[in-house]
Amino acid sequence: MAVRKPFGYGSLSILFLFSGFLINYNFGNGFILTHYLFNLMGLAIHSNGTDGFNYPFLASMPFWLATILVSKRNIHDFGAVVSKRIGELLLAISVVVTIIFLILPLWIEF
Repeated sequence: MAVRKPFGYGSLSILFLFSGFLINYNFGNGFILTHYLFNLMGLAIHSNGTDGFNYPFLASMPFWLATILVSKRNIHDFGAVVSKRIGELLLAISVVVTIIFLILPLWIEF
């Protein structure tokens, strides 16, 4: 018989992971939460007017980081191991994409 892991603070990492996806999700009517918040604050959504790097993509990175930190601290709770691995993968991809499309072009211009 398998041992069942208890729900605890580590299980909140699943909620952080889901929130990271949800803030950039395109709902049926074209509503995207991060685009709405960026427009509300008067910030540009793309780096080159209507195209280029999508800045709201960066808004999900704190959620991936929170997923990793909460799940590492409470690794024995339900869902913590899986959400930690997914969060690490998504954070690594986000950092690499940010370096390639934001930081590297600025550095090459010098």
